[in-house]
Amino acid sequence: MRKVMLIPTYWSRRKDDAYHEGDAVYDHPTPIDEEGTLGRTLESMKILTQRDFKLVLLVCPTASKIASQAQQQVINIVKKANLKVETYIFTPEDIEKMKPVFKKEELSLNAMRLLNMSGYANVRNMCLLAADIFAADVAILIDDDEVFEKKDFIQRSVEFIGKRVYGDVVHGIAGYYLNKKDQYYDDVTREPWMTYWDRFGAKAKAFDKIIGCSPRIKRTPFAFGGAMILHNDLFKCVPFDPAITRGEDIDYLINSKMYGFSFFLDNTLSIKHLPVPKKHPQWKRIREDIYRFVYEKAKITSQYETSNMVMVSADDFDPYPGEFLKDDLEDKLVTANLMLAMQYMTKSDTNGCMEALKNIEISKYDAVPKYDAFSRYRAVQKEWEQLIRAVGEHRYELRKVLESHNLTQRAIIRDTNKKRDLSKEEIRHIVKNSLNGDELTDDEINLIAQAAFVKTYYENEIIFTEGDMNDSVNIMLKGEAVIFSKDSHGDEIEIVKLTKGNVIGENCLVFNTMNLNCRALEFTELLSINKANLKKLTTENPSLGTKIFKMLLLLTTAKLQKANSILREIALSNGNVANSVIEEHYNVPSHNYSDTQG
Repeated sequence: MRKVMLIPTYWSRRKDDAYHEGDAVYDHPTPIDEEGTLGRTLESMKILTQRDFKLVLLVCPTASKIASQAQQQVINIVKKANLKVETYIFTPEDIEKMKPVFKKEELSLNAMRLLNMSGYANVRNMCLLAADIFAADVAILIDDDEVFEKKDFIQRSVEFIGKRVYGDVVHGIAGYYLNKKDQYYDDVTREPWMTYWDRFGAKAKAFDKIIGCSPRIKRTPFAFGGAMILHNDLFKCVPFDPAITRGEDIDYLINSKMYGFSFFLDNTLSIKHLPVPKKHPQWKRIREDIYRFVYEKAKITSQYETSNMVMVSADDFDPYPGEFLKDDLEDKLVTANLMLAMQYMTKSDTNGCMEALKNIEISKYDAVPKYDAFSRYRAVQKEWEQLIRAVGEHRYELRKVLESHNLTQRAIIRDTNKKRDLSKEEIRHIVKNSLNGDELTDDEINLIAQAAFVKTYYENEIIFTEGDMNDSVNIMLKGEAVIFSKDSHGDEIEIVKLTKGNVIGENCLVFNTMNLNCRALEFTELLSINKANLKKLTTENPSLGTKIFKMLLLLTTAKLQKANSILREIALSNGNVANSVIEEHYNVPSHNYSDTQG
């Protein structure tokens, strides 16, 4: 299962000049002359027992002028943490480099506008985009003000994803936050005005019902953006809504349910949340809630039946956020802001009082969308699917952009035979992670590592040609390659494309030369064992030999099945060319694929 962890990190101008008109607004961006909380998050990841994931840090500056400084700060923090995880950064500049690739597909203007790293929902969408570029099966969304305390966090994250629980496939898993007191409640002080805007009370009720009770896995009406695990079936279909300015995590859950996807909460999947204290006044915080809940209520109430969606209601999200999506929302906002205004007056805070009263006007007019929110989101979803299709067509080109910011990539040194210079420990690590480590003992892994080496090929380099010595068995570690023959005109006939896990040269113990050709389609690496070492290894260790040949047989079978599918298509259009190709390569009679009986 390919896993990608994505962590947005927000950066502002220097501390003494933190905000200019027009800058993006986030709750607590880190000034570029400070280190912030990202380093603490990365340090905490060292406790994780499983780190077989790619880590992508999205660098989100509040202004383009500070983008390069923010990027360098993140690079410095990553180097200082020295985390043994394949780590990338993803920047607004990278998005600009990707846009020409997307334009090849002639996407709509609105679809291109989704390529945006400003605002919480847009940033989350770029998390999903990066996950898809890396062909992730699972996206793990984390925030940069959190601390990992569970060693098996990764294992827990993916334990149920994609499986069926209580009749539904688990497409989304919500973890939850613990505060500095190790409680799952919000760390807030209640005030009188909250009597009519009891958001934290409703959240506590929901948390007790969902987090505090068994069973471990249960359907949930809420989710947390910094502890959200998404299956690719979900994130390739459902985007975050760019029209939402706050609470994009719960809004995403609502959107997911509209499209028929199921979200569950795992009450053992916790992460410590240690945010910087908010400095915004109360009237501003409730104003953010106004825009958020009024918009979400409008999206729910403007629903209409469509063939590919599920009608949802505010009741489906009780007790939170459902309590704030119902018909009494306006009454709650009016009463709460009147009490807040009175509270400001008792403190002689005239400005605070005026802003609280202004909130009432905003809730009635400005916050109410002037368009059909449901139809607008449906249009966004279709535009998102355009982007995802374009990723599928141009994944390699887009991946190259991200690889330019691979912070853990080391210089590649190889000899004239394409053999890469790696230490024995590095080879051992590769063997353990690329072969079936569950069936191999540590001693067997060591024996294979002593006999193995890694070959590296760049894009369009020839791996072998017809007539070359077939002197090693090779397993694809990364990349993509094509095995091909040539017709009488010298044109290529594609036999099969090989990807990670496929085997090449598996018949080296029987045949001395290659009967076909192979070329790397992108940066490709092979784990190789030459014929002599393979014979020695299997002769001296019969039980290990049995395991090796079993693995090779399974890999070869998978490759043949893939090749047969392609050859059948070739045969139907080109007569019996395919039959002769497979007979020549494998020295066995092929099926007559030109026979319509198959």
